[in-house]
Parts: sequence; C-alpha cells; structure tokens
Amino acid sequence: MPMPPSVTHDDTPLRRKVMDAALELFDERTWEGTNVPAIATHAGVAVGTIYRYFPNKQALGEAVFTEAKAAFADAVITDDVRRADPVTAIGLIWRHQVAFAIAHPQAFSFLEHQVHGAYLRPQAYEVVDRLNAELVGILREAQAIGAVRPGDPQVLLSMAFGAFVGVTKHSHASGVPLAEYDLDSVGRAVMSLIGLADSNSPAATPS
Repeated sequence: MPMPPSVTHDDTPLRRKVMDAALELFDERTWEGTNVPAIATHAGVAVGTIYRYFPNKQALGEAVFTEAKAAFADAVITDDVRRADPVTAIGLIWRHQVAFAIAHPQAFSFLEHQVHGAYLRPQAYEVVDRLNAELVGILREAQAIGAVRPGDPQVLLSMAFGAFVGVTKHSHASGVPLAEYDLDSVGRAVMSLIGLADSNSPAATPS
C-alpha cells in the first residue's frame, strides 16, 4: 500500500517506489528488522538506486517517518479544524485521524505501533512537536469553556490518542479492518476519557 501523498519537493516516481517498499517492510518487519537489500528487492530496483536518494538506512527510515507523520498532521489539523470552536475541532480531529488510519493503515501502524528513537535525529521530531502543540492548544481552549475535564492537556491527549492507537493495534493483530469496527462507540468511549459529555460528543465514523 503506497505512502500518503508526499510533502517533499524532491519526489520522483523512483524515489516514491523506494519509499513505498520501505514503508511496507518497516511496518511488517520493523525498521531494525529490515535491510536495504530487502527494500531494493521489494521495490524491484538495484541497491545502488536506493543510495542515489538515501545515503544509508537511517536516512531512509527517517524520510519515511517524517513524510508519513507530516501527511498525518496535515490530514488531522486542517483549515476547518483551525477555524472551528474547540468542541467541533475535537470532533473533526477524531474523524480525520480515523479516516487516515483507515486509508493508510501501514503508515499509521508504522508511525504509532513502533519505537523510532534509534534512527531519528532531533529534527525529525519537529513535525511531531508542531502537531502536539496544536492538539494541546485545542484541548486548552476546550478546558477554558468547561467542555473538557481539568488536568494536564498533554496527559488527556495521551490518554485519548493512546486509546485509539490501542484499537488500531488490535485491528492490526487480528486482521479485522478498522473500518469494520463500531467506530461510533469507540469515539464516544475516547471522548469520555477527556470528559466530553455524550450530549456534546462530536465523534462519528467518517463518511
């Protein structure tokens, strides 16, 4: 399954082919369990072709992570989210992340089911930090109007997102597609973790 749309300016069909193959193997075998020759074989290219774009496996892994995370951030925090009131924004964020996980299960699994610290430089976390800051800001606004329970918004974010990641891990392990789950019920349960009342809960399965 291909990577989400590239956010780089130096993308080419061959580079994209390498990235797609790397993502598939990183998701299946983890970054540590995958070598460059295996990626080349999976992509149907020579090993030297990979090194034309990436000097080593670390650089390739970092590129896959950064592009997938940037695509996730762009999918989750849209202009509609930024314009919305905080309660509506939370509902949109939920639906957007569910839609991304359904549309790009390998990318979401690779991003959220694995530990990436072994090969990521600090710069790679910039997109993570930006996304986190926007999400925390929205939760603070929701707290300010009494829509979300008090407490450290970073902890609330971790609770809510961690619960969703747990559901996607179950989907991944069981082989049952995420789209076949009762995502409305999952959404209501996740919203309850942050104290968003059912009467205000905007969670719904993406159409």
